[in-house]
Amino acid sequence: MVDVIRRTQAGFTRGEVKLEGLEEHSGRTLVIDFQNENLIAKLNGKIIATVPDLITILDTETGTPITTEGLKYGQRVTVIGIPCNEKWRTKKGLETVGPRYFGYNVEYVPLEQVGDVN
Repeated sequence: MVDVIRRTQAGFTRGEVKLEGLEEHSGRTLVIDFQNENLIAKLNGKIIATVPDLITILDTETGTPITTEGLKYGQRVTVIGIPCNEKWRTKKGLETVGPRYFGYNVEYVPLEQVGDVN
């Protein structure tokens, strides 16, 4: 983890975390925007995951999930995407928790359709 930016806006903690890849992921940069939870992940500038799918940051050594409040410079982390329940992928579900709800002008693409990003 090379950078964490946080700000409080309208009662929410918003920000972004920047990760630089190590070893086989060297040369790759992942930026995750958050608002109390992880909202959108961009690998080298390309969106690879958005809400309502889960973008989960884990401590690489312990596998313990790290909340947005627990993110710190220098942590070694692993990021995984977890497909959401089908109900969140409906029109109503996306209106409630999709990327546009959080102000992103992007279409939701299910993780399974993004393909392998390794």
